[in-house]
Amino acid sequence: MKSHKLLDAIKVGFDLKNDAALVKFLGSRPPTISKIRAGKLPITPDFILLVHDMTNWEIKRIKSFL
Repeated sequence: MKSHKLLDAIKVGFDLKNDAALVKFLGSRPPTISKIRAGKLPITPDFILLVHDMTNWEIKRIKSFL
């Protein structure tokens, strides 16, 4: 399974132990995170805004992981 830098940065930044905790933190769905990790789903502008809303990170910081 392909890892994704943005997802990993959120997990580290917010001390989330696994992808299940990441899903809960973001209010996302497990298949979405799984497909992003597998490279089967791109990170969309909507997902970037979700990350921004939940982390309060600047868009520029979020985009640096893409």
